Amino acid sequence: MLTDTTLEAQRVYETAIARMTPAERVSVLLEMISVTEDLMRAGIRLRFPEAKGDEFEYQVLRAKYGPEIAKRVYGRPA
Repeated sequence: MLTDTTLEAQRVYETAIARMTPAERVSVLLEMISVTEDLMRAGIRLRFPEAKGDEFEYQVLRAKYGPEIAKRVYGRPA
């Protein structure tokens, strides 16, 4: 597997994760999901600055699930 993480950094990370409770792990996961969603939305705003309301949400859905799903949900032609 390709990685840019040193073995020592990987060990530190694994040790930190191992010391967490399951609730702490879930909390970290949810925070990562939230940050990822914010970054995705910011990227869509940069790529589609004119998109507002339904058009913006269409682009979000398209980024998350692909163009075919987004077209079906929003009733757009395939």
